[in-house]
Amino acid sequence: MNHFTVNLGSINSDKKSFSFNIKGKFFDTFPSSEVRHADISAIATLSKNIDKISLHLVIAGKIHRLPCDICTENLSLEISAETNMIIKKTNEKLFSSDEIYYIQKTDNEINLKQLIFELIVLNIPKKRKHPLSKEGNSTCNKEMIELVNKYTQKERQSSDPRWDALKVLK
Repeated sequence: MNHFTVNLGSINSDKKSFSFNIKGKFFDTFPSSEVRHADISAIATLSKNIDKISLHLVIAGKIHRLPCDICTENLSLEISAETNMIIKKTNEKLFSSDEIYYIQKTDNEINLKQLIFELIVLNIPKKRKHPLSKEGNSTCNKEMIELVNKYTQKERQSSDPRWDALKVLK
């Protein structure tokens, strides 16, 4: 049995929680993922209603070895997020959305691996950089910043002579 598969038959009207530890091997299933090293815990809380199951998914932990956007040195980032979904059983072939996850009435289990992965990836900060020191200075690798600046091509602003005449009107 898959470690991230939950038996829906074991859920009654009370809430039932499942906890998962996400480490590096978890991301082997997702070859295009930039995340390869992590130490994240996920807790899935499910409760059954008449024709639907509510899912509350919470993740918290660290992602390791991501490159800093400024100095390119590896860093670790704290991550935490949560989401709510409804799992609905149906006989129709419906596409799941962000809020509703459809499964066949004959299915009695759900694999949460894809949902956990999406929650992790969607909550990685857009700008990844080293934190500032207590004094408010950057903690990035200064040597790397100097190298990046040295080898970065600075684009020169060239003026188009056709538009120079319009600048005089300013």
